Amino acid sequence: MSNTSRMSFGTTAFVAWITAFAPNPAVAQVGHDPEHSPYRDLRASHQITLTGGYLAGGGGEAGAGPKQGPLAGLRYALSLSGSLEMTIGVHGASLDRQLVDTTAPPDSGNLGIARQSVVIADAGFTVRITGPKTWHGWMPYVGASLGLATGSTVTQDSSGFAFGNPFQFGPRLGVRRYGPGPVSLWIEAWDPIWRLRYPGSWQSEATPRVTVGREWVHNPTLLVGLSLILRT
Repeated sequence: MSNTSRMSFGTTAFVAWITAFAPNPAVAQVGHDPEHSPYRDLRASHQITLTGGYLAGGGGEAGAGPKQGPLAGLRYALSLSGSLEMTIGVHGASLDRQLVDTTAPPDSGNLGIARQSVVIADAGFTVRITGPKTWHGWMPYVGASLGLATGSTVTQDSSGFAFGNPFQFGPRLGVRRYGPGPVSLWIEAWDPIWRLRYPGSWQSEATPRVTVGREWVHNPTLLVGLSLILRT
């Protein structure tokens, strides 16, 4: 056998040996095949959501700030990247306000409850925990937003306290449920935090109502929503 024949035979044998011991691509595949994977691409770049829920605020130290009541609104979401999303929303709430008689002793100055309309406008970002995919149709997320809250005038209140137009911010935590159609359902825990400002007379030595002139107040809120996918 010539040298050339020996080299050709050796090369062929080596290739056959490598092929025999090389892993089968089907066996070596890790994870789920696309057809049976629990993850599905979310092809939604724009969504608008109709929201409703309940705000359970504390009203501050004196209880005079707007607190519990229902709210409803709209939120728009724009996908920016694989996991990041920008949101803009506005909610209107009808909240309880404790009326206070500042001339009475602190333990006997409550004059009843009034209703106050509050509009909460915010913009923020959410991070989709599963990225641009859903897991069995579910997509959990976390986020935060900031904006303004604006309260209506409470004509029954003569205490000098005014809610005004405070800056507000807060975290969000929620989960969405996507189906085969252009809609999704979601539920979210949200905590808009705003600052109350009290008149100086509320800290008088004779009839003190509060111990501070300004106070940050948490307002735990539960929201549910129905979203429409505008473009995929």
